[in-house]
Amino acid sequence: RSGPSGTNGILRQVTEQGQRTGATVADPRPKQAAPARTPSPHNLLRMPPRGTPHSVYPTRAEERSEGVLRHLSVPGLTVGLVLLWVALSPSLLPRAWWMTAVNVGVSMAYGYVIGDLLGRFSSWLARRTDLRVEINARSDWGVRTLWVTLLVVVSGLVWVRSLHQQGQISLMAGVTRGGALNQFFGVLAGLVLFALLLLLGRGLVRLRRGVRRAIRPVLPRALAPVAATLIVAMVVVFVSNQVLYQRGMNWALGNATQLNQRPPEGRTAPTELERTGSRSSYEPWDTLGHEGQKFVSDGPRAADIERVTGQPALEPIRAYAGLTEHDEVEDAARAAVTELVRAGGLRRSVVLVTTTTGTGWVQPWSVQALEFLTGGDVATVSMQYSFFPSGLAYLSDLDTPPLAGRLLLEEVERRLATLPEDERPLLYVSGESLGSYGSQGAFADAEDLLKRVDGAVWTGTPRFTPLWSSLTESRRQGSPEIAPVIDNGRHIRFATRPQELTQDFYGGPFVEWEEPRIVYGQHASDPVVWWSWDLLWREPDWLREQVGRDVSPDLSYTPYVTFWQIASDMPLSVDVPPGHGHEYKDEMVALWAGVMGLDPLDDYSEIIAAIDSFVLD
Repeated sequence: RSGPSGTNGILRQVTEQGQRTGATVADPRPKQAAPARTPSPHNLLRMPPRGTPHSVYPTRAEERSEGVLRHLSVPGLTVGLVLLWVALSPSLLPRAWWMTAVNVGVSMAYGYVIGDLLGRFSSWLARRTDLRVEINARSDWGVRTLWVTLLVVVSGLVWVRSLHQQGQISLMAGVTRGGALNQFFGVLAGLVLFALLLLLGRGLVRLRRGVRRAIRPVLPRALAPVAATLIVAMVVVFVSNQVLYQRGMNWALGNATQLNQRPPEGRTAPTELERTGSRSSYEPWDTLGHEGQKFVSDGPRAADIERVTGQPALEPIRAYAGLTEHDEVEDAARAAVTELVRAGGLRRSVVLVTTTTGTGWVQPWSVQALEFLTGGDVATVSMQYSFFPSGLAYLSDLDTPPLAGRLLLEEVERRLATLPEDERPLLYVSGESLGSYGSQGAFADAEDLLKRVDGAVWTGTPRFTPLWSSLTESRRQGSPEIAPVIDNGRHIRFATRPQELTQDFYGGPFVEWEEPRIVYGQHASDPVVWWSWDLLWREPDWLREQVGRDVSPDLSYTPYVTFWQIASDMPLSVDVPPGHGHEYKDEMVALWAGVMGLDPLDDYSEIIAAIDSFVLD
């Protein structure tokens, strides 16, 4: 009621009385709250004004209604697609579809995280500075849609360009990986991988929130987020190590053990007494393992060498010890050298100590090249130290390969020291890939190497090998990392092709090649040589120099992405023609010829053809 006797009249009377007496009278009517400042629904940055209560944020139902773009970070998607463009850029070798998938998936996930963090930081900064960018709803939707469409169109153009670049790399390497359909399927698979990684990341974020809510009642407010992050991190580490890694390694070890026990197809125990596994051998045939049996049964005999060279030949000696019979590496080294002595290896002109890869594999081209060039007057000794393929051996154990290389060489040296100095054979060492890493582990430095051996051929050496790294870092200024010049080529020479045994990469002359002669064979397109962990954050010299003859000139460096590109090149690096990637075959004859003081550029086609006929699958 608004009359004199109503509420308004009473209030007037009370107010007038208060004015006459000077008293302050409180208004009994409930005060109307000032309307809250509400954010514009068309705020591009999705940020309310400062001081806006939490309740004005969009509800979960409202967020869902904004469509799929609401569930993706636009800054994250932007950076992710930019890194997709980078992931489609060339690497060292042509890609199979799954190589493209790995590059696209992990690169986009990495880019999405970086972009999302940048977007969150910009939002935080804007809230602190009252920065506002507002447009109406229709323009908001149009700008977002146009931006995403532009990114997709550019991605398509980049993919088309990458097809052309992959074609160029295929011509350089002499191999194709399936063309446009192959790469298109790889991109689709990469997008699926990106989605799975994104879901995994969101799952971890939700897990962290749940843990934070659970521990908030018992921890100070400031410590709860930190503790939740640490707990989730420990869970991830535990699951990755104890569940995924350990179970994966156990499964791989079981498969590798079964393969090691399986006799190689088409091979039988050798009948020559000069070979391990024969009836006079101390090491039975069935204890040598899959790769050891291949090594002692394959290769040329004296008659084969005579037929190719036209000169009398000796029966090549091959001594080997498997891991099945000898659990300890020390025992395997002693057993292998005992076999070498039994077969008469110390009476040959050359003794070759070759270090295997993880499975016990011996590079057949390297051994046979030396057998043909010496007329069979050579004894080769090797041993198994693992069941794992090289990749798994690298992940599980990097200590055993150099230990095996050192123990085997020292055992041979101990036996040679019992002979008169003028009756000792030349001592050569060799290895490829992880075998090269293991073989070089026997030497403290280059000076130690030159004192102890008469020659060496190492191919496809991983760049984490200490001796290789120290030599490469000490190279002559101006020589490229793919073919460093050491002391003007006096003893040690690096070569991406046999011609570089007689002149440097740019055609410059070497000094006279003195004994002992050491050769490093490494292709510019070999990812096993050039991959390393520091590719995650640092551009190496070989990428900056861009001088490889069989490497795309469009190859460039991007942190993190280049690491995965080179890593994905490795599994198929042997599925290329000789002279590229990790495939060292007919070059081995020229490399060993250089070490022996022969002309590496002579015509060795007959020997190469003969070796090719003896190398079985």
